[in-house]
Amino acid sequence: MALALSPIEAEQIRDLRARLNRVPAGSLGDKSVGPLSKGFFVVCGRVGLAPQTGGEGFASVAELKTAIAEADLIRLKQIVGRLQGLQAQDFKIWRSLFNHRVLQAVLTRRMILGGREPPVEA
Repeated sequence: MALALSPIEAEQIRDLRARLNRVPAGSLGDKSVGPLSKGFFVVCGRVGLAPQTGGEGFASVAELKTAIAEADLIRLKQIVGRLQGLQAQDFKIWRSLFNHRVLQAVLTRRMILGGREPPVEA
């Protein structure tokens, strides 16, 4: 299981993360959520984050973001699997995760694990 990211993979992550950061909150951004969500899962598959089952659930967004910040590659794949399930369940829950920048946190953690960004200091 390779942790390293190629320059192309790193650029795909940076590009998607920038696009996610530009989505406005509220109803103005609702039309962007679907295509960017699909793009998120496509990019995850390309950069070694194919969704996996397993792992524990999360009681809150803060708990989820903490788990992402501490995740190894296997745990990050499990989190992506959970996110994929949540996206299919309920738009309001998914939009809340979207607004809390959970997708960006996953992408940032992958960049850190791939050696493309320094670890975030707590």
